[in-house]
Amino acid sequence: MARVQPLARAPIVEALVDFRVQAAPDVSAERLEKALERRDLGYQKQGPILRGRFGFVVNSQTAQVAAPPPTAAIIGVRLRSADAKYVAQFTTEGFTLSRLEPYESWEALMKEAQRLWSEYQACVAPIRIRRAATRFINNLRLPLKVGDRFERFLTGLPNMPPDYPQAISNFMQRFVIFDDPTGATAILTQMLEQFLPERVIERAPVVLDIDVFRETLFMPAGQEVWDFLAQLRDLKDRLFFGALTDQAVELYQ
Repeated sequence: MARVQPLARAPIVEALVDFRVQAAPDVSAERLEKALERRDLGYQKQGPILRGRFGFVVNSQTAQVAAPPPTAAIIGVRLRSADAKYVAQFTTEGFTLSRLEPYESWEALMKEAQRLWSEYQACVAPIRIRRAATRFINNLRLPLKVGDRFERFLTGLPNMPPDYPQAISNFMQRFVIFDDPTGATAILTQMLEQFLPERVIERAPVVLDIDVFRETLFMPAGQEVWDFLAQLRDLKDRLFFGALTDQAVELYQ
């Protein structure tokens, strides 16, 4: 386990803030889009966000099950900043802001999230925030080749039985962790993308995906939810550095 510390070249490819909300009964995607048209966010509309609907119908007389064609309803819009570094989702169900690489800082992400959240509130007027989350997706790009030991860089891998072939070309692990101090749940996924000897590749593409969230109620206005996001970020940092060795951390200093 490595010490939590600032990194000059963090391997983050996407960092996001996500709020699921309880919207007012009269809020619709059409109303949301019209409200957005009256506001200048500095973002360009990329397209609608759809929610699929699936179901089954059982005939009570014949007991036959039929699946009607799936349908999709528009629930909001996807927006992109002029420099293509941020992607925002405004829907009747919630608000999401993603920062793409190159990642700047938590402070920059929070500043933009708070600005856009104010705009979202003006469009949707949510009654409550019912789930708050932050998620960081890292591509570690480790200097390994097929047959090398991942334990040089990763702490949480299961041990392969010694009589097994040791040349790992692909793996995926998923841990669901409950953090009692914050009441938050963390989902930590480690995944090596297909990594074969015949592929010419300089670094092993290991994804470390950390999603931390809590389902509870926050008021839409005020500082409470932002203070809680800071706690989630601290939890994310502990999990990130806990998954890496000191040798791995040195790659990003």
